[in-house]
Amino acid sequence: MSSARAILPLAFALSLLGVGCAPHIGDSCKSSTDCSINGDRICDFASPGGYCTVQGCDPDTCPGGSVCVEWRYDPPRTSETYCMDACGTSHTCRQGDGYACLHAGDAALQGPDGSDLGRIIDLSDSSRANGFCASVVSE
Repeated sequence: MSSARAILPLAFALSLLGVGCAPHIGDSCKSSTDCSINGDRICDFASPGGYCTVQGCDPDTCPGGSVCVEWRYDPPRTSETYCMDACGTSHTCRQGDGYACLHAGDAALQGPDGSDLGRIIDLSDSSRANGFCASVVSE
């Protein structure tokens, strides 16, 4: 009976370690369960190395450290929203997979006709001042 009591604190400590290693928006992934075992995040396989995200976000609803980005918003019927890793500089984005910190007006965010392809739609000024980590390489 005393050995069972000794195992409980160890099991609790190990479960806390697992919480500290929870995946973040923008992490690499090979399946959606790499992003969340609860099914509230998906793995975007179109991004190099996979990209943990939340599809269909609304302004100011993304997990901490991320922003809601609207893609292909003109015309509005074609738009999609995804939570993207917030950043200030490219050094904070995933290294080695071709990710960079993109801001409004960056050439990497412009389509062939010069129109912007993505924008942060969060309402807080601090969120809109951020950039977001996205792939700048085409596969």
